[in-house]
Formats: sequence, C-alpha cells, structure tokens
Amino acid sequence: MSKRRSRPPDTAPGADPEKDCLDPEEIDFARANEELVEGTQPAKQEQNVNWGDLDGESEEQIAVINSWAPARAGWLRFLERIALLIERPANRLIGTAQLNPFYHTGTIAVLLLAIVGLTGFYLFVFFKYGFDASYNDVLTRIEEPFIARTIRAIHRYASGALMITTLLHAYRTLFMERFRGPRWLAWITGIVMTILLWFGGVTGYWLIWDQRAQLINDSFVNFLQTVTPFAASYMVMLTEAEISGVSWPLFLSVFAIHLLMFVVPAFFLWLHIKRLKRPKWLPPPYWVVGVGVVVVMVGLLFPAGMLPQGDLQRIPGPITIDPLFLFFLPASGNRVLSWSLWGGLLLLTAVFAVLPWLRLRRRSASIDGVALPATLPKVNIIKDRCNGCTVCAMDCPYGAIQMVERTDGKLHKYIAVEDPSLCVSCGICVGSCDVVAVTMGRIPPVMLWEDVSSRLTLAKMRNPASQLKVIFTCERHAAHGAKSYLEHSADMPEGTAVEVIPLSCVGTAPPDLLSRTLDEDVAEVQVVGCPPDDCTNREGNLWLEQRLVRERVPRLRRPYANAPISAYWLPPDDFSQAVEAATVLPATSGDEPAID
Repeated sequence: MSKRRSRPPDTAPGADPEKDCLDPEEIDFARANEELVEGTQPAKQEQNVNWGDLDGESEEQIAVINSWAPARAGWLRFLERIALLIERPANRLIGTAQLNPFYHTGTIAVLLLAIVGLTGFYLFVFFKYGFDASYNDVLTRIEEPFIARTIRAIHRYASGALMITTLLHAYRTLFMERFRGPRWLAWITGIVMTILLWFGGVTGYWLIWDQRAQLINDSFVNFLQTVTPFAASYMVMLTEAEISGVSWPLFLSVFAIHLLMFVVPAFFLWLHIKRLKRPKWLPPPYWVVGVGVVVVMVGLLFPAGMLPQGDLQRIPGPITIDPLFLFFLPASGNRVLSWSLWGGLLLLTAVFAVLPWLRLRRRSASIDGVALPATLPKVNIIKDRCNGCTVCAMDCPYGAIQMVERTDGKLHKYIAVEDPSLCVSCGICVGSCDVVAVTMGRIPPVMLWEDVSSRLTLAKMRNPASQLKVIFTCERHAAHGAKSYLEHSADMPEGTAVEVIPLSCVGTAPPDLLSRTLDEDVAEVQVVGCPPDDCTNREGNLWLEQRLVRERVPRLRRPYANAPISAYWLPPDDFSQAVEAATVLPATSGDEPAID
C-alpha cells in the first residue's frame, strides 16, 4: 500500500469552500443572493465566466500579451548558458535533474551555516585567549583529542563550503534576474551576508595566532598605514601585549567580532526570506544526510593541522593560503596590487548592489505597432469577478495578494486585494483563478486565450496536414532549448508539427486553458517547465503539477483526466527531450476522491 501523501489546503483559513467560494458555474446567483445576502441586489451575470467562455478581442489587444513575458539581458542568458553546461554532466551522472545539488544551493548554505555554528560552539568551550594561550589550547586541547580535532576540521571545511554554496546561490539568483522589484531585499541582504561570512572566516584564522594569523595581522597593519594614522599605535599595543603576556583583551575582541560575524548573518537570513511565503530552510532530507556525511568524512580524512606559532619578531615562513578567505594575502605587501584588488572588489560589489534598480534589458517599444509598457505588468484583481475563493492568495509565492471581507454587498464573503509593490510579475495567480478574475496590468485575461488561439490558427495554416502538438513553456526554456522550435527552425518528423507557447512561468496556465487548447483539434498538449526546486518563481511548476493531477484547485476537469495532456520538468537546455517523448497522462490521486 502506498503511503498517503499530505495535501496542501485548497483555501486559506477562514474560507469555507461550501459557502464562501461558490463557483459561478454551479449556482444560480440570483437565488444564492436571496438566501445568503438577503436584501442585496442580484449578483452580476458577468461573474459567470470561466476560461472556456472567453470571447475574442481585437488583434491589437492580442499583441499586448507579449508584454507579460520578461526579456532578460543577453549577458544574463550567457551566464545561464554557462551554468547549464556545467550542470548537464551532473544531471547525466545522477540520472535525474531533481537530484541536482545546484538547485539547492540556498538551503544547503543554511544547513552549512548551522553546522558552522554548532561546531564553533563546541570549539568555544576549549578556547582561551592570548598569543600563547590561543595557540597552545588549539595545539593541545583541540588538535590532540580525536573528536575535537575532527570537529575543528569540520568547522573549517564547512566554512569554506558555506562560502562556495553562497556564491553559487548568488550566481543562480543573478542569471535568473531574481533581484528585481520586491526581491531587492533578498539580493541586498545576500550581499551583506556574504561579506560578513567572509570576514568571519578571516577572523577565525586570526584567532589561532599561527604564522598564517601573523600574515593576516601584517596585512591589517598595511591597511592601517595606508588609510589611517593608527598603524604605529596598533603595533606598539601588540608588542606591549606580547611582552607583558596580557594579550587576552585583544584576542577576546577578535573573538567577539568573529562571533558577531555569525550572529549578524543569522539576522540577515531572516530578512533574506522575509518576503517569501513558505520559505524553505533546509534542503531535502537526502541532501541533509549527504552534506553531513561529506563534511564528516572530509574532517576525518583531512585534519586542519597546525602551522608554527606566530612571532612578531620574526618573518613568517612559506604557508599555504586559503583562496576563499585569504586571497588578499599575496597582494598585501604591494600597495599597487592591494589597491587594485580591493578597489576592483569594492567597485564590483557596488555594481551588484545597484543591480535591482538598473535597466539591464531592453523591452521592445512595440509589437506589431502596439506600444508596450516599459516595465512588466503587476497583478490586478478584477473585483466584479472575484468569488473570494482565496486560492490566488494561497498560491502567490510572495504574498502579493491578501483576502479581506467584502463590504460591497456582493454574494461572496471575501475579496482578493492585490499589493503591486510585492508582485514579481510571475503570473502564477492567473493560473490559480478559474473564474478569470486575475490578470496582469490592464490587459484583460481573455488575451491569454486569444494569444493561444491566434498561434494555433497560424500553426494549422503552416502545417495543414500535420498532427499538432502544443507545448506551453516558461521563459527560461524559451531562451534556450525551445528557441529553435519558437523560430520553427527545428527538424520535425514528417506529419508532425510543434507549436511552442512561452509564458512568464508555467504556473500562469490554468488547467482549463490547457483543456480548451486540446479541444481546438490539437493532438497533444504538453507543459515543459524547470525541474523541481529550480523554478525562477519558486512554486510555479509545483502548483501546476498538482493542478494537473487533481490534487490542488483549480483542478484539471475530470473528463480530461486521461486526455493527452502531460507535464515535463527539465533543465532549460533539454527541451527537445519533451518534444521527442511519448505522451504521459496525468493520473488522479487514489488517496482521495477527486472533485471538479
């Protein structure tokens, strides 16, 4: 017997699907008004609309639907192409993109931060402060006992892995352009956390007071000489502390800074995910176990070891340099190299910090003579059609829609209220509304169907004797693997034709849009999106999959449960795999009875 899978709630707390979320397809609005809100005017019949009832609009309006899709800059797509080339061998080796560690860099970084904190607390118990005390305690009380030595190695290697995964997460966030609009807060806090974590690693090396720590101290003195008048005073203080043997206040101060470099990033992590609904803190269990096993094995096989103790009266000998935390040491003795290095890093950091407010892409001024807005449209609720079902508010990954009680005397208890300042223009809310009450900007949602209808007409004219397969996909696939199909330059077997329809996210497509497309004399309908945990908009692929297998509203209607409608979650450069695949039909879950 298969284990019963838990289902997410269909509606928000406080909403009763039997009373508050009445479907205009299934009730008589006039009678419902008389029974539920006696004394009010009958509900408008314009509410009785779904995706199958939409009427045609003008060709000028049809062209405007193109403004929904983001147009990332070419250099961002180039960065993504590099990532895809690196990930492809990993996907082939693992056998499935769902197990790709690159998709979990953010949550793996949180896991590593927890490991660094726990191992750091253990080391703190054994640590003393001072030139001699710090070095001798690490040498005798930490490096000699097997467990303490292993914990120290885990602490060091987990810190390095934390920096690597943080930078990889930033790289993926960059090429997906997930720093626009309300996501600027996550981007800026991510930059701050990266800087603080790096500085924490440097102070960690500094605390041991070996020859590596002495070189770090020399670099700090060079910095003081360059930008402040305090270098001489600082060296006098160090010398007096070494001679007198009272150096613990200095090392306690360094430790306090080291501790702050963990505590402050933990606070910024809260800010980092503050605007996310349903944030993920940890990776899937298999990666929790896998990362834990790897860091323990590395700690066991490669002890951190000890260098000779630092001595202010002697020049340190040759040492190995950690390229993640101590990359600056080779340039510290050369003022020109040092200024070039730090100046370049500061400039690069400043550019990254202002990215959310820079125009990196050029949106077409018009399509077929129709002017397009300069920015992506935001969520817009059509209030007269909203039936208060709360699904759009539940599905929005960023909390841009809230439900409030209606005060206009209409039938339904709740009404959706949008907050454009929190909207990232993903369109997932459009796919969550089967009564066509959500759109993007001022464009009527009918345009989504009209755009599909016009594409189908042209595809049939180009291939009058071919079986037509229609594929809905996201903008990432459209920029890579689906590009040749969009340009109709891909080789297709005789008698078959493919029409690719790009959306901002596959979650934009309501199930009824897919079934209506199938009814237009189409042989097959597919949805091709990014692998799980790799969706640019976090949950678009997840929600659509659950809608198609009838585990989440709006569900694919029962008559289409065995229709040739399928979904594939593939890396953006592997689009052709879905084109060549045989149809996989969505199946209704056997755990619970399906409800239309």
